[in-house]
Amino acid sequence: MSTDNIFFKTVFDTIAEGVIIRNAQGEIVEFNEQVTKISRLSKEQIKGEVPLPSGWRRITTDGDTFQEDDLPGIITLRTGIPQNNVIMGIDLGEGELIWIRLNSRPFKINDELFVISTFLDITEKHKLDQDLKKSEERWHLALEGSELGVWDWDTQSQDLYFSDYWKGLLGYSPGEVENKLEAWQNAIHPDDRPRVFAEIEKHLNGTTPGYHIEHRLLCKDGNYRWLLTSGKALVRSPEGIPLRLVGTIRDIHATKVFQEALRITESTFSSAFHFSTIGIALVDPSGSWQDVNPALLQMLGYSRAELLSLTFQDITHPDDLAADMGFVQQMLNKEIDNYQLEKRYILKNGHYIWALLSVSLVWENNEPQYFISQIVDISKTKELISELEWKNDSLNTLSLDLEHKIGQLEEFNRIVAHNLRGPAGNIKMLLDVLPDSCPDVAHVPYYDMLRDTSSNLLSTLDELMKIVEVRLNKNIQFENCNVQDIINSHYVNFKAQIKERNIIVEEDLEEPEISYPKVYLESILYNLISNAIKYSRTDVQPHIQIKTRREKGRMVLQVKDNGLGIDLEKYGNQVFKLKKIFHKGYDSKGVGLFIIKNQIETFGGQITLISKPFVGSEFTVTF
Repeated sequence: MSTDNIFFKTVFDTIAEGVIIRNAQGEIVEFNEQVTKISRLSKEQIKGEVPLPSGWRRITTDGDTFQEDDLPGIITLRTGIPQNNVIMGIDLGEGELIWIRLNSRPFKINDELFVISTFLDITEKHKLDQDLKKSEERWHLALEGSELGVWDWDTQSQDLYFSDYWKGLLGYSPGEVENKLEAWQNAIHPDDRPRVFAEIEKHLNGTTPGYHIEHRLLCKDGNYRWLLTSGKALVRSPEGIPLRLVGTIRDIHATKVFQEALRITESTFSSAFHFSTIGIALVDPSGSWQDVNPALLQMLGYSRAELLSLTFQDITHPDDLAADMGFVQQMLNKEIDNYQLEKRYILKNGHYIWALLSVSLVWENNEPQYFISQIVDISKTKELISELEWKNDSLNTLSLDLEHKIGQLEEFNRIVAHNLRGPAGNIKMLLDVLPDSCPDVAHVPYYDMLRDTSSNLLSTLDELMKIVEVRLNKNIQFENCNVQDIINSHYVNFKAQIKERNIIVEEDLEEPEISYPKVYLESILYNLISNAIKYSRTDVQPHIQIKTRREKGRMVLQVKDNGLGIDLEKYGNQVFKLKKIFHKGYDSKGVGLFIIKNQIETFGGQITLISKPFVGSEFTVTF
């Protein structure tokens, strides 16, 4: 061997890395001593001349077998592409494992292709890396379990790393937030920025060892969320300039919202307590006044100091104390949550007032803390109630007396109408037959006037009898009346008029039956339909609509026409009065609407009218 070869071989074997050279056929043509030391194989095993030891195998970082074709040297030989920093494990058997990092490069000698592969034992480093990886995984799991988002700020590059959990707190997926300082600065609520930047500046200047800031950040959905940001400089330059800061953020939104709601509640209660116009007090379970508002002091006439030196028992009327204490004991026994009581309080001047007392009890750790008492002066209300009860008794007496007198009056009307009807009929009959015995009387001017007056008197008495009968027949039997049958019976009477005037009659009977005295329902429908026919217009085709329906639990009958109508501005308060006629020249007596109004109101119903001249009328009956 030449001196150069000896030198080369010596250097080759002293290299700290294992070196393997393969020819174009993939055969190992040369390797140094480090290959045998690192791989724990003999030269013959490396060359493939003898089998590998039992259990010896190459593995990937995932623990799978590292295939021959995946070796960096083989890949470079096949593709001509260098391979760098490939990690491979060697299982030596019996639990012993080493890790190596491989590199491979192609080269040529006299146009013949070779590949050199180098590898270095990195077992210790790999173990440290794995331990560090596990540590980081545990650290991340711990942070996630503690619901903390992590950030890492490089002040030199201004890069700001945000953990996935940090981004998730704001509603972003991992790739949606750029790792730049501006992304965080722009998300801070404008009202919070001066305070946040001032706290961070104090720490950057070395004034504070770290910082904890409550502030709001803008979320993906456009809303702001309260977060607690904590941070600290891990690395500073020799001059004290922070080079790297790390920290966390915690979601405190629910807590802040609760605190704000609590603040508002406390503020509201305080305002309600001090400015309320009713008396409010906090009372110790023993009965001592803990706090009282101005309204209660004014109501009772005591100063604050005077009232706080007393108990509620001291100023409760003796006749009311037992009932009040009974309720108090029930609340302390948790038998009731609250109570109300009308009671009397003794004023400072010795008089007493009636008050409505409302009480609830506040508990803490299963111990009663204080009663909240609301006290309303109801003295005037009690006086008004007493006065109202007296007036109500008087009104009941007057009502009974009035009902008696109305009954007497109705009976008187019936007697008068009945007793006068006979003589009036006789007078009319005598006047009708008088011309037979005294022919000349027919030419006497006053004879016709007397006969007409007699006829009108008899007609008026007949109508009066009908009205009185309606008022007196309150106990008449109700029936389930078929509305269609009643309408059809009336059509028989009006058939000629309907045909002559070409009247359209439309029916919409959602409720086919109405429970009512049949004779009265027949009268109501007869009068409303006959009026619609009688007062129809000649310049348009008459149209009558008859409807029934149920509305708010009551039966409703409606009759509508497009006839002459009534001027309600002129006659609105006279429509249902007796002997009121609104259209001349129509055989009208002004009785029909008066009678049906009585027939309806006698049994608690009502009738209303909507009408316009030459537009039509709409009568609505609610039974």
